[in-house]
Amino acid sequence: MLHNDQNMFLLLPGDSEKRVLQPGKVIESSAPSFSIAFDEPIELPVGLDTLAFCEVRGKFFQQGASLVEVREGGPASIYVFNRVGDPVSAEQRQTFRVSVAAAQIYAQLGKQKQCLVVDISPEGLAVIADAGLTLGSMQKISTSYEQNTILADARIQTIKILPSGKARYGLLIPSSDAVARKTLLKTSMDFQRRQLKRLAGAA
Repeated sequence: MLHNDQNMFLLLPGDSEKRVLQPGKVIESSAPSFSIAFDEPIELPVGLDTLAFCEVRGKFFQQGASLVEVREGGPASIYVFNRVGDPVSAEQRQTFRVSVAAAQIYAQLGKQKQCLVVDISPEGLAVIADAGLTLGSMQKISTSYEQNTILADARIQTIKILPSGKARYGLLIPSSDAVARKTLLKTSMDFQRRQLKRLAGAA
């Protein structure tokens, strides 16, 4: 995805749980990076972690991106991003998430401790924490359950503000972190097996 001259959208930083997508066009593209330009001038800080979206054969995909350079001087500013992780579908979850809220597993998300983990999948997890983190940003996540420990960088994919004022953050672990992904897979499978046993016992 994200080839030369391709139309795309960039997720703009903000505190809202709603996605704000800015249309643009890919100017240059390579395996490690890509550059884009926008019809409307916008200000983006170098170091910004965000998501780029585009359509491939009728389906939308998203690519993690980190802004490394802003080139001025032409008719429009050029924004150069490094790719972060692999492209994934932006249309639906790729794997089944298993609810673990009842297990009372807690994580540290960024500087916030005692964040309740509410579901886990082989690709990521969701936690309840204080509102204020930015959609698309990278955050440190650490959590342990029995013999399974996860310490990784995770991207905030979704934010849902809860009636309590807290936020439910959906986090994606990059596919490049094979150790964390393997631990997530094992943990989610353990919980699925336990849930199936309970259901079988109740039948």
